Amino acid sequence: MPLYRQSAPETLRRLVAGDIIGSIERDGTHAWRGIPYAAPPVGPLRWRAPQPHPAWEGARPALQHGPFAPQFAGPLAPVPTHLHGKVVGDEDCLSLNVFAPAFPAGQVPRAGGRRPVMVWIHGGGNSIGTSATYDVARSFAAHEGLVIVTVNYRLGLLGWFRHPALYSGRGITPAERSGNFGTLDLIAALEWVRDNIAAFGGDPGCVTIFGESAGAQNILTLLASPMAKGLFHRAIAQSPLTESFTPHEATDRRDAFFESHRSSGEVVAERLARRLGPDGPVTAAWLRSIPVADLLAVTSPVKGGFYATPRPVRDGKVLPKAPLAEVFRSGRWNRVPVIIGSNRDEYRPFLADKPEHTRMYYGAVPVLRNREAYEIEADVMSSGWRCLHIEAPAQAMLAGGHEAVWSYRFDWDEAPPVPYVRPDVLLGAAHALEIPFIFRDSRGVTDLYRTFTAFNQAGREVLSKAMAQAWASFACDGAPRLEGGQWTARRPDGGPDTLVFDSRADGGIRMETLALDIDGLKTALRQTDRIQRGELRCQIYARAFLWSPILAGHGSLDEYAAWCREFGCHKPAEAFKPQREI
Repeated sequence: MPLYRQSAPETLRRLVAGDIIGSIERDGTHAWRGIPYAAPPVGPLRWRAPQPHPAWEGARPALQHGPFAPQFAGPLAPVPTHLHGKVVGDEDCLSLNVFAPAFPAGQVPRAGGRRPVMVWIHGGGNSIGTSATYDVARSFAAHEGLVIVTVNYRLGLLGWFRHPALYSGRGITPAERSGNFGTLDLIAALEWVRDNIAAFGGDPGCVTIFGESAGAQNILTLLASPMAKGLFHRAIAQSPLTESFTPHEATDRRDAFFESHRSSGEVVAERLARRLGPDGPVTAAWLRSIPVADLLAVTSPVKGGFYATPRPVRDGKVLPKAPLAEVFRSGRWNRVPVIIGSNRDEYRPFLADKPEHTRMYYGAVPVLRNREAYEIEADVMSSGWRCLHIEAPAQAMLAGGHEAVWSYRFDWDEAPPVPYVRPDVLLGAAHALEIPFIFRDSRGVTDLYRTFTAFNQAGREVLSKAMAQAWASFACDGAPRLEGGQWTARRPDGGPDTLVFDSRADGGIRMETLALDIDGLKTALRQTDRIQRGELRCQIYARAFLWSPILAGHGSLDEYAAWCREFGCHKPAEAFKPQREI
């Protein structure tokens, strides 16, 4: 990424807040980086709804990315590795980037000639990440002529934090009482798109929101939020989570089963008070005065910088009070065409560094202890992810009368089979591995796992072209298209329900019937002939349905005891508790 870009006169655009001037990319597209879409949420605006950005005079350079949200540095933060683990970023983070075809000066499309818009929301557990990582998204501008927006938003404790001191003061709006500040940022960014994207040749009446992981979770919350109504017209959720929290869980819950969930607003404030010692009760002014590094110091980041706090919050204003699947089943949501899907081996990266499964050599190279146990547990966890966070919301949408739902599964797993390390087995079709495919990122800028090689390039590029074209066609007219094939929408009466994306060597792109629920997953685990030892069957049940935060609440100690009686296991569930939750 160049440190300096030269402004190009033909990129001058007039926005509501003032003029901006951008640059010309090496692929010929135009780019505008670091455009503020709201006022800096600092000082008295920390934990307030985003406010309009003041107007500026003259042409504002839009050549560099804006600061990213405060976070613990890791692979998703564009900083040197010696900073990993330290708090980096800036609270003044509410900016976005726009990439568009190189329309000649004075020939930006108007009226019926405007181009569809795609707005990318980055992932990272809603506690890490930045839009600066995803400049490759401009491939949709270069290849399909679309207008692309990538967004920064508040993360972690600054993005989702609900404490009585913040919502009991004068002038606090119902939306601000929710604690959903990151969600409000994304709504403000979409309002900016509505009001300004025509200046870049984009059509404000044809906006697709898409994102991956926590970014996809945010896609689902935007689908549910009444405050986002009319701001977008299609949605793509790649490997989402449907997890959400009640106001009590977000504000004052202290009895959560998982340590990572014991981070409600009151609990965090008490940790801060013990650490920093305020004179008197906790107040909004005191909370807003705490330096960011001290604020984040009371969390428990894991490898990569991720840490867990309650988000998003079902407050009844920004988000409905019901869980997401219930909202979709009711039919009362922002009903637009939806693509939703996951990767076949979604959970493997979250197990690959765990001591129960791997030995770490030189502190960085994982080698499997027991390949059979690893693969089966990862398969169950990945299937559980799909049951709860893909199948459940998709089926709920259908049950509520919505027919424009397409689902997929990404199966590409051709990482090089390096002896002993075996990244092909450790990762498979891993979480986030589809990202470089949809962005035509053949160089692997967004390949987190470094799986791309010259040997798998040809197959990758064929699959990448198909995925990118499907995403782009969906953004254009609300129905994904494939060359030489058909991606059919889900139907309530059954039949093939999911498009599988894979290389030709492993079956190619095809429709399959993959619908599954948690009860069916448990039955499959009970009956599979891949497991010969009863204890292993019970171990995987305990790890998946008792000890995994992502499947929490879908198992019980009584059911575990029944499995133990059935399969002759004499170990307590506690014996299978992982050393680390996340």
